[in-house]
Amino acid sequence: MRKILAKELKIKFIETLSNLEKFSYEEGNPFLIKIGTKRFFVFLKNLSPAYFKNSPDVTRVQLPYSEHFSKIFKADIPFIILGYDVDNDTIVCWNPKNVKQRLNAKNNVSLYSRESLQKKVKPNEFKSGYLSNGEKIIIFKRVNLTIFFDNISTLFKEQKVENEDIPLNILNEPLIENITDKLIELTDKSLIIEIKPLLKKNKVLEAVEVCMLFYKGKYKTMTFKDWFDLVKLKYKEISNGNS
Repeated sequence: MRKILAKELKIKFIETLSNLEKFSYEEGNPFLIKIGTKRFFVFLKNLSPAYFKNSPDVTRVQLPYSEHFSKIFKADIPFIILGYDVDNDTIVCWNPKNVKQRLNAKNNVSLYSRESLQKKVKPNEFKSGYLSNGEKIIIFKRVNLTIFFDNISTLFKEQKVENEDIPLNILNEPLIENITDKLIELTDKSLIIEIKPLLKKNKVLEAVEVCMLFYKGKYKTMTFKDWFDLVKLKYKEISNGNS
């Protein structure tokens, strides 16, 4: 996947929203924007391959540990992370409430998507999907940024009733292809607490067995090597002091 410079990415973002009345923005990245009376912290990142051998379709953005996030922690303002797919001119957004809780949790926090889903979205269409940890993502074309910010609370609202009314010009199409066939990251806190002592003692295979037992009956398409690769990633994080 191609990437563009952070400066170019911000220019694309500002140009798309520049026609809105009462739109203003600050310098930097992350940065504060104002649309009328609404305020948002925005962090722009290029999407890139996650480099999982068994899941080459997986993409991600990574959030580095940063003191700049302390301001965002304290403010009662939504924090919007937008991952940009240059090739498809498409944006991925993760649930702002969940993302804010993960800031500075470790040296690099990864947020995932799928390239195949990024290719399928059409103009004036907002696709929603779920990652294996239950996290909701919204995928849309960059040209629809103005509609996105007008309807962000609705887009991330869990629709409990079929055919619930949605804003005009929004096509909210739940994805049939939910990302649930394979785990792409070990995120369950209770599981991590259980395997962490094993990994600190270099007992990777025992940790793999614990994971397979923990998720027994789920993710039936995953092989032993799939589980091993996931545990190996967590082992590297712990060895590097990132978890």
